[in-house]
Amino acid sequence: MTIENSRISAGQFMFSIACFLHSSSLLTSFFVIITRNESWMPFVASIIICIPLIVSYVLLSKSYPGMNLIQINEAVFGRVAGKIVSALYVWFFFTLTSLNIRDLGTFVNKTTMVKTPISIIIILFLLLCVWSSYYGLEVVTRYSIVFLIISCVILFISIIAVYDLIELDNFLPMFDMPLNNYVQVSHIASTIPFGETVIFLMVTPYVDNAPKNLMRYFLGGFLLGSILILIVILRDISVLGNTIQYFSLPSFEVFRLGTLFQTISHMEIMFSILLIVLLYFKISVLFYVTMLAIAQLLNIRSYRPILLPCAALVVVYAFTAFKDVITHTKTAQETTPFFWTLFEILLPVLTLIVSFVKKKAKNKNNRKAVSK
Repeated sequence: MTIENSRISAGQFMFSIACFLHSSSLLTSFFVIITRNESWMPFVASIIICIPLIVSYVLLSKSYPGMNLIQINEAVFGRVAGKIVSALYVWFFFTLTSLNIRDLGTFVNKTTMVKTPISIIIILFLLLCVWSSYYGLEVVTRYSIVFLIISCVILFISIIAVYDLIELDNFLPMFDMPLNNYVQVSHIASTIPFGETVIFLMVTPYVDNAPKNLMRYFLGGFLLGSILILIVILRDISVLGNTIQYFSLPSFEVFRLGTLFQTISHMEIMFSILLIVLLYFKISVLFYVTMLAIAQLLNIRSYRPILLPCAALVVVYAFTAFKDVITHTKTAQETTPFFWTLFEILLPVLTLIVSFVKKKAKNKNNRKAVSK
């Protein structure tokens, strides 16, 4: 059953992944507390670790062309077990949407609209996500390349603005922490945000020429987005050094310190606008994928009737997921990566293995039937 009729280009797909990842620059605060000025090293390790993971996503999608993740689960595990696995993924997508909309609401409330209730901020942004999702995948991803270009320009300007504050000594000392710290940060970065790209298995059937170019564009989007986050981390460390651990929003502090041409200050507004735009894009993708997954799981012809009811549930879930930012950060460091490993690594790899075994057994049976 086809629920989504619109198509996107391979370029849109790639830039959407890059935008999705780059929006997670806000989440660097989860791990800079642990490895401080050495955070860039385990982050690079997580990029290398996740390349085979992205390859496994592509192989899984290519094994079942024209199917999204929910359909693949049923094809591989059978109707009953597949429904159970898919229901778990729906919960995962729903949780990601709620956590990210809460992050966006908190950020806007703390930095730009301090007198506006966070509930109003969340509802307004979620209504925008409902509007874009109503018109389908093409509308949700249409401006990904525009957002990415804007973010790259602002990132370049920010480096110029803080150039006089950059100290290479801030990267020293190196390898001065317990091995466990590096492993923990690599695990966090591998699951938040890199592993979250598993959601794009829901949209691969709607990408033009997907089977032919999927590996190139999926990996390209992943590498582009991860390199942009790495540049952000390197910039923040070079300016803040070990003091980076004391800021809940290191990039915001770096922008605050920046001055352009000795006349333009208060550059943190640029960071606020950039992050709001990128987070809105990420949440739109997450919300759309969640609606698509629910519709596919329930075998309904359109996800449009469930947009507003599900949006209301997302708002409620966003306020009950965690009490405050400190709790959210602690959970993201100690608990969430282990839960997310199930959905982002273990289940996709298990699905790929079971698919391979089933196809091999089927081919063996076919050969026996022909020989008889």
